[in-house]
Amino acid sequence: MYTLLIVDDEQLERQALHFIVTQKCPAIKVIGETGDGKSAVQIAAAQRPDIVLMDIRMPEMNGLEAAKRIRALSPDTVIIMLTAFDEFSYAKQALTIGVVEYLLKPVRPDDIMHTLELTIQKVDELKRKKQEEASLRKSVEDAIPFIQMSFVYDLISGNIKEMEHFQERSRFLGMKVDPGVVLVIDVDNFKQLTSSDSELEKQMIKQKIYKLICSVAGDYALVTPFGSDNLIVLLGFAEVESEERIKSNAQKIAVDIQECIAQAMNISITIGIGRYYSDPREIHKSYLEALHAQQQRFYLGDSQIIHVEDVPYLTTGPFNYPFHYERNVLDKVRCGDRKQAKEALHELLDGIFASKANMDTIKACVLELLIVLSRSAVEGGANVEQLTLLNLNCINHLNECNNKTQVEAWMFASLDHFMDNMLENRSSMNLRVINKACDYIVKNYHKNISLEEVAQTVHLSPFYFSRLFKQEKGFNFVDFLTKVRIEKAKKMLQNPDFTAVRIAAEVGYQDASYFSRVFRQTMGMTPNQYRNEIRNTKQE
Repeated sequence: MYTLLIVDDEQLERQALHFIVTQKCPAIKVIGETGDGKSAVQIAAAQRPDIVLMDIRMPEMNGLEAAKRIRALSPDTVIIMLTAFDEFSYAKQALTIGVVEYLLKPVRPDDIMHTLELTIQKVDELKRKKQEEASLRKSVEDAIPFIQMSFVYDLISGNIKEMEHFQERSRFLGMKVDPGVVLVIDVDNFKQLTSSDSELEKQMIKQKIYKLICSVAGDYALVTPFGSDNLIVLLGFAEVESEERIKSNAQKIAVDIQECIAQAMNISITIGIGRYYSDPREIHKSYLEALHAQQQRFYLGDSQIIHVEDVPYLTTGPFNYPFHYERNVLDKVRCGDRKQAKEALHELLDGIFASKANMDTIKACVLELLIVLSRSAVEGGANVEQLTLLNLNCINHLNECNNKTQVEAWMFASLDHFMDNMLENRSSMNLRVINKACDYIVKNYHKNISLEEVAQTVHLSPFYFSRLFKQEKGFNFVDFLTKVRIEKAKKMLQNPDFTAVRIAAEVGYQDASYFSRVFRQTMGMTPNQYRNEIRNTKQE
């Protein structure tokens, strides 16, 4: 049985709808009727109907607002809108708030029946999906025993000091042998791979990976998720062999795990392996080693199996930042030279990566570099507010970088964003400056103005102003001034009372002969010839 709420400010309309539903739809039960949006929200909140059949135009609160509030209170309620107004704006707004159908009054009984049948299918689909999600969620929760996670956490944190305490908890979990080696497993680029998935889908992927690792690691291993995308494997060995043999066995298990996940899910993983410790109370040392080894993916790339004894990039010395390369990058950014800025940035990043520092230190360095670069871009003309937003987006992307190549690509992409903003902002600023200069010329063309005078009004050097004017307008300062003066002279030549000498003075030329030469060069005729041509044209 499906429940229905009818909302319409016309009583006869409500009664008609009630009658049609009662007679034609035995599977639907009308649980309420009301004539205004406010009451509809209250009833929907209390009754949680499957379907709401509602008019748009109602007193106090209209149907659209009521539908919006009902959807907020009861997201699973399906809403059908009724209206006498065939207006696209209503339909568009209704769709944005989750209305599934939009019917025009007067509605025929057959149309109502058809719409309700489709709506019932929608309700069934929503209920089925909700049940499936609940079942999946329970499956995920059951697959991650809290007791096991707590035990592993205490082990790798070094919190278990007494052997008796360890044995008691390991027996409770049914462990057959004591763990001696830790594997830290990380899914390569998990956030990017699952960016479009729901949280439930992400957890199901992790659950499948977990089960595959358990099946490969065998009965002598304890597997548990740890952190955001990491899994930890505690390996035990039935027979104590040489450390070299144990290392070989641990690497073989790691290879088997990596190949199994790649074949079953087409997902790559990186595995760090720690040393073997015979005393399980020292297993936290193996964990730290495995974690350090796994983090070397930053330099070595994805899909790696790294034993701590084979790590080439574990350095403990001081980190020396290449400041001399940084200054060169900043200079090139301020000048707007993208090509040389990228070349300088490449040298700087090579210097940073050459330090062989760990991933966190590298990220801290490039994050500070991002801030310094943004300041240089602002000094070069970038918009500080827009750059602040760019920085926020860039920082979010940096968190997703897992290796040297990704960090390098992120840094160059950030530089491109800064340069684009700087050059775009410069371009708009340049245009405003030149337009201001043109306005000044138009207002003062009759005076003996010079390039130096106009450049001073826009606070630029004459040399830079001249180059910028040509760049923005396509012609030089003198050409523009001449054009303005000749256009004014052409208008004045239409008045026979104005002599050529007077016109020359009015448009900024003190020498009438020079004015005539300029006019002839521009128009192809003398001022008098131009005046005669105008007179002849009018007579015709």
